[in-house]
Amino acid sequence: MSIVSLLWFIATAVSDVFVRNLSAVLNIDLMGIISEQSVVYLVCKAVYLKWFHPLAKFPGPPLAAISDVWYAFHWTGGRWPFVMEKIHQKYGDVVRVAPNELSFATAAAYKDIYGHATKGKKQFLKSSWYENGDPVPGIVSTRDPADHARQRRSLAHAFSTNSLRDQEDLIHTYTDLFITQLAKHGGQSSEGINMPEAFHWLTFDIAGHLAFGESFGAVASMRTNYWVSIIIDGVFFGNIANALKKRLPLLTPLLLLIMPKDLKRKYITHRQLTLEKIQKRINNQQLDRDDFFSHILKKGDYTNEGLASQAGTLIIAGSDTTSSFLNGVFYYLVTNPDKLSKLQSEVRTAFNDMSEITGASTATLPYIHGVIEEGLRLTPPAPFGLARISPGADIAGHFVPAGVTVSVDHWSTLHDPRYWYDAASFLPERWVGDGFGDEKAAFHPFSLGPRGCLGINLAYLEARIILAKLAWALDWELVDADVDWKRDARLYTLWHHPRMRGRFNVHDQARPN
Repeated sequence: MSIVSLLWFIATAVSDVFVRNLSAVLNIDLMGIISEQSVVYLVCKAVYLKWFHPLAKFPGPPLAAISDVWYAFHWTGGRWPFVMEKIHQKYGDVVRVAPNELSFATAAAYKDIYGHATKGKKQFLKSSWYENGDPVPGIVSTRDPADHARQRRSLAHAFSTNSLRDQEDLIHTYTDLFITQLAKHGGQSSEGINMPEAFHWLTFDIAGHLAFGESFGAVASMRTNYWVSIIIDGVFFGNIANALKKRLPLLTPLLLLIMPKDLKRKYITHRQLTLEKIQKRINNQQLDRDDFFSHILKKGDYTNEGLASQAGTLIIAGSDTTSSFLNGVFYYLVTNPDKLSKLQSEVRTAFNDMSEITGASTATLPYIHGVIEEGLRLTPPAPFGLARISPGADIAGHFVPAGVTVSVDHWSTLHDPRYWYDAASFLPERWVGDGFGDEKAAFHPFSLGPRGCLGINLAYLEARIILAKLAWALDWELVDADVDWKRDARLYTLWHHPRMRGRFNVHDQARPN
């Protein structure tokens, strides 16, 4: 008897027993509803996926081997990074997380998957997960390497050293206003300011000005702009929609039941507002400084739809990621007062006046560097694996056939005690001097290779200036002392941070004479 015949015989027997038992339990004649052939097909498919698929040798949750249900359930559950950490602890460095998908948790896998293609090595292309429905894919969502290279070249000028020097004034302007607002509205007599909201105001204002030539006015009004709120809501529901459409397409009709009825209207409104902002920016080419689109507009190589897609991508990438990082650092500093004290001591000793705090002057401070790196390690803005398609290659010593989706789980590698001394603790000291002998090859918060983050230098510049000024000018206090970030945080593509209210007093050194 051939293996196919044997499988068909087993599947037929199993399906008949399954359907009859389920019929008895439900008191329904399922034989009249579900064709025996359908059940046989599903059972045969499950048997093949579990025991005969090319990935059958890799361990993982049993359900993940035969269905995308496991992945979709946990991805939409909000606890994905923590689930993946436990899964890798249980099953090892390479885990099968879907019928045709592997997750790696080793430092060696980073270069194999995300590194530049060398002679004789094909590039790992982005998976369909990145397709977001935009009429013109932006720099993050495009899967075509040639299109990505073209977009990267057109935007590279905006992130050059000269451009960053011009953009630094904007960071100072909004950071100074932010500190004024915290001191005015978040003093000892107040209920405190919810920092996840507040950091959004700051970073979206900066990103908005860099993209459109004007801010959203959030810091000044201390309110989230409507355009920004639609983006945040859209990412949350898009996280669910993407999981259903691409993981469980048969359940796509459920989207009509679970999605807010006005979501489509909001998306259309958001697109219209974006196009209006883009048109306004096109009409206003006499800015006093370059922004994200200055070079593109000068060359004339653009469409309004293309700029709109790019703007949405750049604003999310340039604001929510920085805001998320600042929230993580804020939490770990206020819950580790000795670390906060060290940071404040460093900047208050280095600078006599807040005007002395610049990107250049903070670049040489070792402890603020350690705080930033440790914040990125413990609360990475993108804690999940960035999906790629294997061209048929070796990854960390394992051959992975062509067409298999692969990734390195950032959260797991950044919290792995094999790579990090006292991995669960907030220790900026590990980045100062000789540190603790950690394996820094496991640290890639901005990814690497041809698709590595283009805005990495801007992100570090913002982080240094904002943190240094906050630590120099204000004394911090956490109002919600019972908050536990790891327990309370949720991830829906973007982090949803728990409520963390802060109170702020102006430090004596920052008070006017």
